[in-house]
Amino acid sequence: MGLIRPIFEARTYRHLIYLALAFPLGLFYFVFLVTGVSVGFGLIVVWVGIPILFGMVMAWRGLGTFERGLHRAFLDVDIPEPALTLRGEGRFIDRVKDVLRDGATWRTLLWLNLRFPAGIATFVILVVFFTVSVTALTSPVWIGLDPGDFGFIEPSVQIEINNWKPGPSDLWWIVPLGLLTTIAFFHLINGMAAAYRIGGEALLGTSLRRRAEVAETRATEAETRTRLAHELHDSIGHAMTLMVVQAGAGRKVFDDDPEFAKESLEVIEQTGRQSLGELDRVLGILREDGVAAIEPPAPDLSQLDELVRGVREADIPVTLSVSGSVTSLPLDLQRAAYRIVQEALTNVMRHAGSATVVTVDALPAWLDVEITNAPSGIVSTRNSGNGRGLVGMRERVAAYRGASEIGPTVEGGYRVWVRFPL
Repeated sequence: MGLIRPIFEARTYRHLIYLALAFPLGLFYFVFLVTGVSVGFGLIVVWVGIPILFGMVMAWRGLGTFERGLHRAFLDVDIPEPALTLRGEGRFIDRVKDVLRDGATWRTLLWLNLRFPAGIATFVILVVFFTVSVTALTSPVWIGLDPGDFGFIEPSVQIEINNWKPGPSDLWWIVPLGLLTTIAFFHLINGMAAAYRIGGEALLGTSLRRRAEVAETRATEAETRTRLAHELHDSIGHAMTLMVVQAGAGRKVFDDDPEFAKESLEVIEQTGRQSLGELDRVLGILREDGVAAIEPPAPDLSQLDELVRGVREADIPVTLSVSGSVTSLPLDLQRAAYRIVQEALTNVMRHAGSATVVTVDALPAWLDVEITNAPSGIVSTRNSGNGRGLVGMRERVAAYRGASEIGPTVEGGYRVWVRFPL
């Protein structure tokens, strides 16, 4: 069935309509363009030709839009309209320059000029295959007839080879040949339509270079937005966890130690203000069209003391050890290491609340970061890597081709160890 499927598909007949229009449209484009350009250049000495030529340019751009519509209607392909890059100040002469500088203008002209010779070739191929197919399939009707019976055909026209006149039984192979030719004809229709589709996408759509630029820009924007999402998850998640811990601690001692409860509320207020500021900053970046050119907020390893101090204020003992010249490392690497420490401490506050040791060691060849918390006696819901935070850690490490070990310790605590190559 696959061999004869094109005969029964509606798209084959849409393709046939498009191919049948190829020659008349190609002829019209040729006559229109040659006439208009000739008149424009002929009258350019009296300046009348300049607006005529520009009108021709806009006209063939309009024909390009018409051609894209034909592709959409008959060839099942949606070619987006190439965007016109406006570089001038909006004046008419600036618009003229923008149109003439646009590569889509000249690709459209090339396509319209190619339509005439392509239309001639398409017309000839269709007529030849159609004629051969119909003639072969109807051969039982006309083979063996006496042409003189038609009155206007001389009897000498009848097929005769060396006084031998073939009959239907002698030329039985013509009908199967006609069937094969007919099947090939329908496949040829789809093949020629595919060729027109490829040519139209190349010349009527956005240029390959522009497509690559757009794809690269979108990829960069997506990468930046993903990085911003990680930043938002890490910073806001840490702040919210710290606020919850402080609120719980303050509630428990509200009656017995009002001063501590007041300090907890102050920490909550300060943390909330910082989080709102960072959230507003990140959301502002996400709304910007030029998000790819904007870097997210970038904490560095010099802020680890402040980070640890906030966790200690939540009544969680944290020991910080930093060795080596960590502040001289690249800022993006510092940010990745900082976020890993932040996420690990967030998980400690959420799931353990036990004593934690943070070690950051900058060696000549790599940067080691380790966060280990003691057993808490609390049944933890953490696992070895299904949480978004842990996935984010691994993604950050993988981005620098580093190594990581994340999971529970033998003693019952939890350990996060990562190594960044320098």
